[in-house]
Parts: sequence; C-alpha cells; structure tokens
Amino acid sequence: MTKITQKQLVKWYNAYGTQLLLYARQWNPNWQAEDIVQEAFIKLLKQRKSPENARAWLFRVVRNVSISKARSLQRREKSVQKIPAKEVKWFESHSNDLIDARLAQSILLMLPSNLREIVMLRIWGQMSLKEIAEITNKSIPWIHKEYKRALEMIRKKLEHSSCTKKKI
Repeated sequence: MTKITQKQLVKWYNAYGTQLLLYARQWNPNWQAEDIVQEAFIKLLKQRKSPENARAWLFRVVRNVSISKARSLQRREKSVQKIPAKEVKWFESHSNDLIDARLAQSILLMLPSNLREIVMLRIWGQMSLKEIAEITNKSIPWIHKEYKRALEMIRKKLEHSSCTKKKI
C-alpha cells in the first residue's frame, strides 16, 4: 500500500468513473449519481494509503453513499407531496447499438434490486464474482447463483420483447 498520487487518481477516474456513475444511477437521479462518484474519489484521495483493490473500494463507497442518499430521499418524499420525477436515462442511445437503450434500462429496472446490482457490477463494472461478494457482503456461490438467475430473467424478457415486436 502506497500513498495515492494525483496521477494514480486520474488513472482510476478515467478507468472506473463511467462504470461507477452507471452503478450509482440505479439508486439515485443522474445529477446526484455524479456527486456520489465525485464524493467517492474525494474519500479515496483522503485515504492515507491506497486500498489493496481501489476499484472494489470505490464501488463499495459508491454503493454505501448511494443507498444512504436514496433512503434519505425516500424519507423526504414521504414527508412532502410527491412531484412527478423526470425520467432518468442510464444509457445513451447510438444508431449502431445492438440493443435499444430504453429497453435495456427497462429490463434492468424490472429485476429485483439485488439482482440488478449484481448484473450492473458484473457486466458494466467488470467485477469478478469475488469482488461483488466483497462489495455486497454475500458469499461467492450466492452471487453466482443470483447472477445466473438474473441473466435467465433478462433472457426471458428479451425473448418476450422480440416476440412482441414481431407480432406488430
């Protein structure tokens, strides 16, 4: 473990920033997700020594702060009248995409939150099952089982979606 340099921090931000942002968006609006990612990097910079696995450390901080802020927002919303929320877009659409961005987001939103988190960490966060287990405080076999279950649910939703489009 060594002291974190500015160069190392920039390298980590460039490597993990967008992954962390997408991960935070599952709990928080886009503007808040950006703040959370920034907060995670500030916390990392304040560490006396570099964590063993900076990527996993950053995902864990983003997870904890995101959940905390989302809970706080839910408490506030219960105490004041709800204002219709603007739809948050997780992905940017491009003409050469293999899957529609809105469809991908809607399928992810249909997953239970624990499965969605695992899929987001595994696919977009490019985390190993061991890293996901460390972040979520679950066992590797449990993570593996739930990941397979989530992928099966996604597959069924995609098949249903393509069948529905063909009928139209």
